[in-house]
Amino acid sequence: MNVFWDLVEQARADAVDDGVWPSGSAIGAALVERLAPQPLDEIVGFHRCFLRCVGRANTWDLCAAAFVIWGYISDDGFSDFKAGLVVLGRDAFERFVTDADALADLPLVQAVAAGRTERFVLSAEAVQYVAAQAYERRTGDAEAFWGALDSLPDDQECEPTTGERWSGRFGRPEDAARIPVRLPRLHELFAARVAGDR
Repeated sequence: MNVFWDLVEQARADAVDDGVWPSGSAIGAALVERLAPQPLDEIVGFHRCFLRCVGRANTWDLCAAAFVIWGYISDDGFSDFKAGLVVLGRDAFERFVTDADALADLPLVQAVAAGRTERFVLSAEAVQYVAAQAYERRTGDAEAFWGALDSLPDDQECEPTTGERWSGRFGRPEDAARIPVRLPRLHELFAARVAGDR
């Protein structure tokens, strides 16, 4: 797992341009560059570690946090958000998986709330596919990676599986009433927009 996080940190540093937070696509491309020279089993191992991480981030509180930050949520969007949490690095990831409300302390989230950056800055769809791309680069076979994963369980459920169950309709009264209770600091940071989206 240490190698996984080292690669994530290195790729994010590679993708930074003039101190500006890189896009998920840029981090994904940098990760492919870092992963492609690795042995094939290590590329698969990287993906297995990634799946374990996003599985741990598969919580209702983090799904609600994504809704508060983005103003909407979908299954694919939540997958992209979880990948974005991974590229923040190990320490930040562990903190936010433990306490979704701590996202209110993240400068990127504060910048979204203040309108200084676009709201999808934590989206990292491309990171979900870096192992497949690195594997293809090594083998020249676009299907080989998926064949190598055939024996692995499907860990990418879209619906959050841990924590107190919400309806998943965060803009409706049932869940909207929970947001200030479960995510008080994040709610306060985005209160004007959350109220406007109801």
